[in-house]
Amino acid sequence: MKLRNLVGTALTLALSFGFAGTAEAQSFEGTISFKKSVGPITANYTYHVKNDKVRIEEIDEEGNVQGIMLVNTNENEVLALSPERKMFIEVPNKRPNRKTDLSIEETKNTKKILGLECKEWKVISAEDNREISYWLADQNFDFFVPMLKTLNRKDKLAVFFLKLPNQTGAFPMLGVESQDDGTELTKLEVKEVNQSPLADELFAIPTGYTKFEREARN
Repeated sequence: MKLRNLVGTALTLALSFGFAGTAEAQSFEGTISFKKSVGPITANYTYHVKNDKVRIEEIDEEGNVQGIMLVNTNENEVLALSPERKMFIEVPNKRPNRKTDLSIEETKNTKKILGLECKEWKVISAEDNREISYWLADQNFDFFVPMLKTLNRKDKLAVFFLKLPNQTGAFPMLGVESQDDGTELTKLEVKEVNQSPLADELFAIPTGYTKFEREARN
């Protein structure tokens, strides 16, 4: 898989979940697996989360890891890894934020997803002809907002989420982006959440990988 393609899929919005939810509760540590659908095209991803570090894996139909991103929110650093080529590259995240007028609503709708109580939030952008529905589990997923800010993706599922008020610790178990006529464009849905300690080695560049150097422009 080409490194630039991995960078393009990094986002993926993302989704996450937790358990306790008190001020003393530890931040989520473990794995979150989810599916992204864009029309008829689907892709599977896994987040590995430990403190201020997130490892994002793109998984193929056979369960093999096709691409990896290492996100360090404390250092504001993103690395893209190609397991096939045994190479890594630093991913720039200096994208200017575009201002847009949004209508944000916390609905009264609730439902359980994978055993977690979720509340629905809706964000509407008339300018972009978009409506996004987020089903949020308000737990100890403290990694998610810093991760989105570090990735600095331009997709609307990520951009609009950061506009939601007071969502520290929340994670969208389900996110659906639609046009205002109801046509579904993108869907992110969590398939599995496992809370467990993870090894530090998961978040380091594997031995034998070399850095990909961009060619200098004249």
